[in-house]
Amino acid sequence: MPDPSRRAFALGLAACAGLAVAGLAPRPAGPLVVIGGGPAGAAAALALRRADPRATVLLIERDPARLAAEDLDAPAARFGPPRGGAGFARLTAAGVAVMLDDVMQIDWAAARLELLSGRRIGFDRVFLAPGTAARSEAIAGLDAHARHAWPAAWGNAREARRLAAQLAALPAAGHVVLRLPPAGLGHPRAALGRALALAQHLAAQRPAARLTVLDADPGSALAPAFARAAARRGLSRQVSWLTAADGAGLRAVDARRGLLETGAGPIHANVVNFIPPQRAGTIAVTAGLVDDSGWCPCDGAGRSARQPGAVILGDARKGATRTLAAALASARRIG
Repeated sequence: MPDPSRRAFALGLAACAGLAVAGLAPRPAGPLVVIGGGPAGAAAALALRRADPRATVLLIERDPARLAAEDLDAPAARFGPPRGGAGFARLTAAGVAVMLDDVMQIDWAAARLELLSGRRIGFDRVFLAPGTAARSEAIAGLDAHARHAWPAAWGNAREARRLAAQLAALPAAGHVVLRLPPAGLGHPRAALGRALALAQHLAAQRPAARLTVLDADPGSALAPAFARAAARRGLSRQVSWLTAADGAGLRAVDARRGLLETGAGPIHANVVNFIPPQRAGTIAVTAGLVDDSGWCPCDGAGRSARQPGAVILGDARKGATRTLAAALASARRIG
């Protein structure tokens, strides 16, 4: 007997394909399109359907795992992306059309999306939840191998699983380094949470292991906040927090040797959680929605200051409080 969920998924894709624009009209009528199926994007799609049950709402997401019902396994969950979004079944039950594809370009004049698959989709309005992406850094030795060997696990489920596996293989008296970027993190509360999660993991699983945090942001206030939180939880004994004044800045790295050359001297590590500077997701950049800060300027309702036809959701907004609760709140304010 055919799997009903697969049949519904196939029908959903077929329905979405029917939305493709032949290019005959310069300004075709189209659906309300939500780009990004994370917590903010999924919540926005549901909110749009609730506001107008007759509206055609299309959600475009490139990663099927974001819409899966299953949660990450427990060891990786603390390092993975938030799981506050609605899954495929809930979205389709609410009447949201779901398309698995990647938006490569937005033609604002023609009100049309260019997709990786080659399809073109007309739209009435666009709501973007592009999330964040890493900025490149000019650090000697920081190449593709280093970025793979030292996962950020910053909103990426695959990297979260890789980091969890590395921690599981950590020697009893091993050394873990958490590297925070000197600028452009955009999520200080999450950085504090990551440091606490690593310290708690080591205290429970590898009590003889050490954690070093490299926090090279001159304006960071995370060190005292971590000290207070760690002391309350009894986690501070095996943790060293190096600030910019202590020489936390990186001069070079060698991932094959587990070496980080810092202003305080060389540091060797068994596991490195290397978090790069952040900016708004790639589609926000290619669509011309970011300013020099790397984030999307917008008003309190999320309306873009650079493109009146766009509404920005979640972490990509300039000045956003980058937490799950704030991302979901941004979806409730769409208008």
